[in-house]
Amino acid sequence: MELSAIAAGQPKTDLVYLREMEIQESQARVIKVVPEKRTHAYLILNQTIFHPKGGGQPSDRGVICSREYEVTVKKAIHYKGVVIHWGKLNRGTPTEGDAACVLDWPYRHLVMRRHTAAHLLDHCLAQAVGSKVQTTDSWLDEPCYVGYAGSVPSEEALRETEALANRMITNAATVSIKFLTSEEAKELLQNASNYERLPDLLEVRTVTIDGCQPIPCGGTHVSNLAEIGRVSVVNAEPLSDNSYRLHFSVSANASSS
Repeated sequence: MELSAIAAGQPKTDLVYLREMEIQESQARVIKVVPEKRTHAYLILNQTIFHPKGGGQPSDRGVICSREYEVTVKKAIHYKGVVIHWGKLNRGTPTEGDAACVLDWPYRHLVMRRHTAAHLLDHCLAQAVGSKVQTTDSWLDEPCYVGYAGSVPSEEALRETEALANRMITNAATVSIKFLTSEEAKELLQNASNYERLPDLLEVRTVTIDGCQPIPCGGTHVSNLAEIGRVSVVNAEPLSDNSYRLHFSVSANASSS
């Protein structure tokens, strides 16, 4: 079914994940249900903690349920201000009304750690090569990478990037979120690595690692670099268009909220 038909006439979803990234469970109200065959369904909620796929971040997973039904959320989709949750029916038939939302927290927290690590690598790579870097894309599932314009840095620069990042992680720098007007953002973010790719917005959400420049971002992040544990630069993959992908990983044993 077309997303436009599913979202037609629905109010914009309150995007709780933009403000409160540590919430693992919440209550919401299901305001529309669209069955898909007998095994799946699309659900629209008045508010959501499920981050949809976008900006290099994969969709959250989890469960939406009540006493009468349970839906395993396979993906959340953002369509013109409305978040549509698509999932498999485990029990009963979903209906409009109050429901519990539960994230697959280990997966979400891994993505948060990777996302913050990606921003940290932007900063540390620029320090290592001695000039501004231009991001092209990223992906925070598998394979996990950040894309950059230009040629692959030297092995020495990559090792320095990794060392700088882990030094900041050890020092437990904080990560903060702010919402700026478009005018405030234009003044503050003009040198940010991906500012020129932003759409024209009335409000811009920024993520700031203490000691780094604010970056416009709509993704989920940890509140302290210590949660990353350790970041490792795996390799730099050159691409045919004079760009490269910096593949990285985060340690498996970092603490979770």
